[in-house]
Amino acid sequence: MTPDRNQTVKDYVAAFEGRPASDFISNLETRVTTLRWGAHVLPVTVNDGTAGRTFVCSPRVGWIDFTKEELARFPKKWLVPPLAAVITAMGALLRLCDLNRIVHINNWMMSTNLPVDLDTSLVPAQTKMLIETYPDHFLAMRSLNRRHSGATMNALEDAGWIFFPSRQIFILDDVPNQYMTQTDSKKDEKLWHKTSYEYEEIGTLTNNDANRIAALYARLYIDKYSQLNPQYSASFIKLAHELKFLRFLALRDGQGTIQAFGAFHRLGNHGTMPLLGYNTDLPAKEGLYRLACHAGSRYAAAHGLHLNKSSGATLFKRNRGATPEMEYTAFYIKHLSRRRRAPFGILQLVSKHIAIPILEKYQL
Repeated sequence: MTPDRNQTVKDYVAAFEGRPASDFISNLETRVTTLRWGAHVLPVTVNDGTAGRTFVCSPRVGWIDFTKEELARFPKKWLVPPLAAVITAMGALLRLCDLNRIVHINNWMMSTNLPVDLDTSLVPAQTKMLIETYPDHFLAMRSLNRRHSGATMNALEDAGWIFFPSRQIFILDDVPNQYMTQTDSKKDEKLWHKTSYEYEEIGTLTNNDANRIAALYARLYIDKYSQLNPQYSASFIKLAHELKFLRFLALRDGQGTIQAFGAFHRLGNHGTMPLLGYNTDLPAKEGLYRLACHAGSRYAAAHGLHLNKSSGATLFKRNRGATPEMEYTAFYIKHLSRRRRAPFGILQLVSKHIAIPILEKYQL
């Protein structure tokens, strides 16, 4: 991470000082601070027990509430009742351990936190320092996968951290060869050159643009998918653009109105699009979702980046060359009371024998 990136983290965190997090993400309550880890400055979120309303700071929302919603779309309907019973039981267990009293390290409050090349020799010292600073909080680190975070995961495991699966993601490590050669990708490229929408990497973001981007994101991720997704405001869009940790890739119509966009987040040689949206009122034949996704893939290809395509839309992503990888959240719990640690033993069994097999089998 370059010094400029460290300054971006400091500026990002500073924006939350003196203002509620809900000004930027309307369904989020958290405190935001920084952590110095060797050469890197990392964003850290601190939650003191308040019930969460979005998964970016609440594992309970991700594991229980979000999963219950996903069961409505589960492909094997006969499995839904027993899975719902297991999830309900896990929810009752989690109430015993006050899981919402938690600190997340390297948490950008987006669906995917990109990997940081951390000095793994510092894991024991950093863990000790975090325990001393937050003696009553779970410690957590989201968005880890063996392919891109293997060294960090190994070091965390050696220091006593444990891992729980969060979702199955899809990754393109060589976009030109994995993605651009696929039949569906070639169709997207053909549409890209044929469409009447004008592509723009937004340089000057107007208030109207910020409001439009926030609205298009909400149409897709909040109204269509789930109220538990982070609900980003126009203020967040403007902040992300001003600090340049999101690059907004837009498709405008003939009147200059944004009809689709992807927000590209880059760190080193890794990239992802944690925000995406399009005008869901327009006909599907316009291909706006395809165009927004293709914009991110073209951007990654042009800059030689590994591209984390996140989760969902499994067939769409596999048909465009992305390969699956299990994503985990790391937890440190040894400093907590036996009452708060106890449910995690059962959770590990459920993860090993139910969650991981189902996530892998059904590509969730």
